Parts: sequence; C-alpha cells; structure tokens
Amino acid sequence: MNQKKIIFSGIIVFLIAIGLWHYGFFNRFNYLTAKSDIKNSTPHKVLVGESIISPIEMNKVSQKYGFKNVGFGCVVSGTELNGIESYNTEIDKYLNKKNGSDWKLKYRKDIDSIITLSKIPKTAFWVQNKQKGHWFNLDWIHSHKNNVMISIYDKSGNLLIKNKFFKLCPIDQPKLIDDLKMEIDFYDGKDIQLKDNCYLLQTNKN
Repeated sequence: MNQKKIIFSGIIVFLIAIGLWHYGFFNRFNYLTAKSDIKNSTPHKVLVGESIISPIEMNKVSQKYGFKNVGFGCVVSGTELNGIESYNTEIDKYLNKKNGSDWKLKYRKDIDSIITLSKIPKTAFWVQNKQKGHWFNLDWIHSHKNNVMISIYDKSGNLLIKNKFFKLCPIDQPKLIDDLKMEIDFYDGKDIQLKDNCYLLQTNKN
C-alpha cells in the first residue's frame, strides 16, 4: 500500500470517528446501546434536565410500560445530547410496538397523578368513610388545643381548602383536640365531623 492510500485511509477513518463521536457513539446512550438494551429487555428513557419528581418515583409508573427512567442531569454536551436523542428515538419505536401508539398519553396521565400527589405533605393522613375519603394535614394546632389549621386534599392530591377549624362539643361534654388522625370521621364539604359527638367548625368561611 503506497503512502497516498495510507493517508487517504487514515483520513476516512478519522472522518468516520468524528461522525461517530458527533452522534454520541462513544457515550453510554446512543443508537447502538438502545438496540442492545432492547435486546436485553432493559430499555430506558433518558431524562435531560431537572424533573419535578425523581426518576425513581416515575419508575413506579413506567415499569408497567416496560422501561425505566434515567436522570442524566442538567450538564450535557452536544455529542451526549445527540446520542441521547438517538437512543430515546429507538426506545420510543420499541415502546410503540409494545404498548400501542397511544401509550404516551396514558403514561403522561399516570405521571401527572404522581406529580399532583407529590404536593401533599408527607405529614398528611388519609381518612375514608362510606367510600369517600380525603387527605388531612395539620398545619398547626393552638396551644389551647381547641382550634387548628388544616389543609384538606382530595384523593388526587388537589387542595380543597386550607382553613382554621374550631372544635365544638356539647356544653356538658367539653373536649380538647387530641389525636385527630383517630378522631376525624369525614369532611362534609363545610366542616369536619368527628367520631364522637363533637365536630370541627370551619371559621372564616368564604
């Protein structure tokens, strides 16, 4: 092989390497690794940037569609982004065949539900009565234990009301607020009914 052919071959190899590098073939996520993950039944969807909820939370939904989410972070190079786009495109094709063309709409709806539920404070508790329930969160309770600020959410995580409630009981049977998690029976749309003969009266009603 003469010198010109060697130089020409070297240029071709160099250009191919540049092309592969540009399209992310030297990174973890690219067209080839997508094919490999699909073959091994370990497909992922790569998320670039910040997410409202973590990939771990999203995976509680995505696993029923046959994939897991991976957070890549906010700092990404052009070649990495090209590789990720190629990877996700191939994974989408695979998931369309597996779940049907409308799977993304169903998946998005499921994720939106998780996002809404994530707005419910971790200190909230669920109370259900006669097939109807609500989330209750005690934002604060007065030192006299006769009034309390409560946030009430529906089962989907939508905030219904945040207001102060005052405990009312029969005059001859006065009681202080003790353990509302055990005391609350249900929210009737205005006040909070308790399991004994008392209730929490909503103040400052609109």
